[in-house]
Amino acid sequence: MRKIFGKESEVEKHSREHVELVFECVKKLKEIMPPFYLGEFDILDAKVIEMSILETKADEVRRVMEIEFFQGAFLPFDREDRIILAELVDNVADMTQEAAYGISLSRITFPPNYKDDFEELVDEVIDSIAVLKECIELLDVDLGQALKKAHEVEEREIKVDMIERRILKKLYQSYRDEEFGILRLLELKNMVTRLGNIVDQAEDASDRVPIIAAKRKG
Repeated sequence: MRKIFGKESEVEKHSREHVELVFECVKKLKEIMPPFYLGEFDILDAKVIEMSILETKADEVRRVMEIEFFQGAFLPFDREDRIILAELVDNVADMTQEAAYGISLSRITFPPNYKDDFEELVDEVIDSIAVLKECIELLDVDLGQALKKAHEVEEREIKVDMIERRILKKLYQSYRDEEFGILRLLELKNMVTRLGNIVDQAEDASDRVPIIAAKRKG
């Protein structure tokens, strides 16, 4: 297919660049969470700005890709799905930024006994997006392997859901035990939900891969 349309190589390059920027955006969570645990909100805010810059760059690359699709990159049956896929991958960065802004605005004192739980959740979120990144990169190399990675994203989403539910259950128990008040409960609950939603967005993106594969095989 690369031989048919000269635009393919450019848009494939931009696709890899786009998902790399999205992944870098998600990885910023590892830098955002430690100052949050310590209540160092000036440092946290600076890291959120860095994430926002990455998200904006990802948006810009996606727009370039849309122009390249319009100019004839890929066969018509593939083009619409690739545009949708790029938008769905971009939603991962959008959701990550939303989660980070929520953390930044909360200004709550983080309960130390939840650090391991939140670290586990953040690690699983980042690992899930790493798999999505591999999935996108394999689309134009090995469709079979791309499909396997798409299924792995689904499996990871189930695991993240389980971690999310466990933390939420623990939060409500802490509230009932009067370890903290309703404001902290709601803020922490929203953080956990938003972090989980990042992987939900990744699964939505990975769901597009079997459709692309089926159309190419058909």
